[in-house]
Amino acid sequence: MDRIYVQIPAYRDEELASTLRDLYAKAAEPQRLRVRVVWQHAADETVPPAVRRLPGLEFDLVPYAQSRGCNWARQRLQKAWRGEPYTLLLDSHHRFVRGWDVKLLGLYEALRQSGVEKPLITGYLPPYVPEREPGGRRKRPYKIYPLSREAGLLTKLTSYPIHRWTSLEGPVPADFLSLHLVFTQGAFNREVPFDPNIYFFGDEVVTGARAFTCGYDLYHPHVVIGWHCYDRRTRVPHWNDHPTWHRQHRRSLERMRRLLLGRGRNRYGLGRQRTLAQYEDHILLRLMDPS
Repeated sequence: MDRIYVQIPAYRDEELASTLRDLYAKAAEPQRLRVRVVWQHAADETVPPAVRRLPGLEFDLVPYAQSRGCNWARQRLQKAWRGEPYTLLLDSHHRFVRGWDVKLLGLYEALRQSGVEKPLITGYLPPYVPEREPGGRRKRPYKIYPLSREAGLLTKLTSYPIHRWTSLEGPVPADFLSLHLVFTQGAFNREVPFDPNIYFFGDEVVTGARAFTCGYDLYHPHVVIGWHCYDRRTRVPHWNDHPTWHRQHRRSLERMRRLLLGRGRNRYGLGRQRTLAQYEDHILLRLMDPS
């Protein structure tokens, strides 16, 4: 059975255990999953033993004070890839539809059969609110759009329901990537390694650009795969614990600027199968204002 390597960076998140329970409970074939969590936690923050014994579940335990941010954690997860043919990147605050695994595999393989060489399924999931569970979930898929800039760089994205989604028969082409949900071939972990020096804001924009230039075609699912908790009251943001995060953020913006100027010629740079100009033509937008 083709395995799925599921990657979850988790930072002081009360929703982690519930996310893991639901991930396994709603999978049609949980035996195909290998799930690894970088759990950045305080000494008194634990995961119940019954959850830790879920099959195929691994923990990389990190004291929260040692964390350098979400993309630092994502890079740790990518390094643990063992050649599984598929990979799924998630956050630690999700709920899932029943059979989410076969739904994603079906969407992916249908795109492959239609001639898309390297499909990547991504999107902002509709919201859920933990204290209202299991009610109150919205049931519409979303498309991502640009939202705002900082220091001339596009750093924030937003989403709106996909137009006439109920009449669609397959995923829709996407302009941007969401790190709430990425499903693609396992080789993504080798071809698009996360830059641990990109702090947070703007990471989805540059990851989408890098994936596109590495030959990946981005698609949004036209059906609901799961739900995401956007309310941060159930988790501690990294910047609350790390007073120097402003310096990390400024360095991160400068690193993104160098990347978009074509100066990031390292393993965290743009791909060689397409150019940044081709990506910007695709999305009809420049990622960086002229300086």
